[in-house]
Amino acid sequence: MSARPLLVQQKTPLTERHVLGMAEMGYRGLSEQWLLRRAGDLHWRLIARAMGQTETLFTCAQGEPLYAAFRSTSLRMIRPAAPYLGGNLELSGELYRSAQGHLASRQTITFDGEVIGGLTLASTFVGRSADGSNRTIVRRSPKALAVPPDAPVPVQRIVDRAAATARRMLQDRHAWLEVNKGSEASKGEKILPCPATDFNAAGLLYFPSYSALSDRALFQAGETQTDFIAAREVSYVGNVEPGEIVTVTFKRTARGYVIGIFGVDDRPLAAMRIRTRAQS
Repeated sequence: MSARPLLVQQKTPLTERHVLGMAEMGYRGLSEQWLLRRAGDLHWRLIARAMGQTETLFTCAQGEPLYAAFRSTSLRMIRPAAPYLGGNLELSGELYRSAQGHLASRQTITFDGEVIGGLTLASTFVGRSADGSNRTIVRRSPKALAVPPDAPVPVQRIVDRAAATARRMLQDRHAWLEVNKGSEASKGEKILPCPATDFNAAGLLYFPSYSALSDRALFQAGETQTDFIAAREVSYVGNVEPGEIVTVTFKRTARGYVIGIFGVDDRPLAAMRIRTRAQS
């Protein structure tokens, strides 16, 4: 059964405000893990609002639970060193349609009245297949499909670039692995995600955990650079079961890293690009 279209008009952005404390700040600047979690929650609330809901709980026509799973995230920080303890941060987002059944939010990060960065998050609805495995998540339609305005060109360009990266990784994973393993600059680390910290309430590897696993792998491999993260683009293509070891491959670039995350048997999970900026 196809979803019933629910036409929505563009509303004012959803905005949340935070006074930065230890929960919001990290070892070096704003905690990216906290920021991604807040951005993900804001994205889901934008979808719920577009569908006329007050709760971020979604189901298909048969009543089975659905999850707004992220296909990609893109973080850009103009001033990554700006946030400090006690400062005031605002996260504001708008929802768009990027393709049939695909939604994207553009979120602005404002600190003490100045825009210091932004995020673009793209998602689609998924559900579990008959075997209930995290490896076989499938796309499904909700009971009512929100149809917000089409994504602006800059947002669509970011989403399309991430989708192209995901296709390349899925179509030729071995070539992608060789790109990362074929030079002296490349490394690979094995990491075991922890269910208590890396998985969400749906039992899936949580999308911020992909970034956390990559950072953990870099540090484990001796990459102890102290530069700020100026940008991180992630294309998500797979998930894992609790207890499944992942392999993180990476290669240094002139301005950061290219990273691949793989499950057992080199099953692709995510492609990532990081750009760093030296502390001023």
